[in-house]
Amino acid sequence: MQRLSTLTLLTLWASLSWALPTFDGNDVTSQKEYKFSTTDKEATVLIFISAKCPCSASHEPLLKNLSTEFKDMQFVGVHSNSDETAEETQRHFAEAQLPFPVIQDRKSKLANELGALKTPHAFVFNKKGEMVYHGGVTDSHVGPSAKKFFLKEVLEDIHAGKAPRHKEGRALGCYIQREDS
Repeated sequence: MQRLSTLTLLTLWASLSWALPTFDGNDVTSQKEYKFSTTDKEATVLIFISAKCPCSASHEPLLKNLSTEFKDMQFVGVHSNSDETAEETQRHFAEAQLPFPVIQDRKSKLANELGALKTPHAFVFNKKGEMVYHGGVTDSHVGPSAKKFFLKEVLEDIHAGKAPRHKEGRALGCYIQREDS
């Protein structure tokens, strides 16, 4: 796995935008084009996921359940890995049958803008487009082994009209493989 240098990490965090960027992309399975920005939904949840990371795959059932439970929130999967072919990505996410689009993040532009490091890595934005959480979906590399469910707790708080109890959580998983620039 590729490790990022401290300088690279500092550069990523220095460029971190704390507001929901307007972004677009094609769904990796349907090729349908999407454009995203702040909506009238309770929140927007961006989840960086991978076609071949076992940590990411182990969280897919939880993400399916969350997107079903929190229907008043916009969920978007983001695929940024440059080392996964279009064919394997399309095959994986077609089989996963996630109930939300998974867009291709060309040249890891969105991952770089937000500072996403691993899969899964979640970012939650409120109605105003302000980032209210970023980090892990759970406290485990393996979703079913989790003891803390950071993303679920944040979404419950937003739905209840409260400030999220977590602002950030450690993202555990596979590093996002970026293209060499």
